[in-house]
Amino acid sequence: MYRKDLTEYRVKVPYKKKVGMILFFLHRITGIILGIYFILHILSKGDYIEFFSTFNNFALVKAFIFITIVFHTLNGIRIILMEFSNGSEKEVFKKHVSLLVTLFIFISLIGIFAIF
Repeated sequence: MYRKDLTEYRVKVPYKKKVGMILFFLHRITGIILGIYFILHILSKGDYIEFFSTFNNFALVKAFIFITIVFHTLNGIRIILMEFSNGSEKEVFKKHVSLLVTLFIFISLIGIFAIF
């Protein structure tokens, strides 16, 4: 949809698949996954080990949920830092994303080794 107040700019600009857009979609997807997990957790009345034991490898489910929680938390902190500081500047944004990826890999590896 075109803006009616712009007379000299009528070209439709497509979305560019940049890092920020990918992180946005991953944040939404992990939020949906966590919402579904928490609903299933509440419906199982706290006995989620019995509920999720239908899967062949329960450790993989725990690792997937852990990785999802870690990414969603770290990306949420990055979004908060971006909102309350100058995180929208290109250099600061790159530093925030590199810190996010580094912490995500580090915390995920520690958690996966603890799970398995």
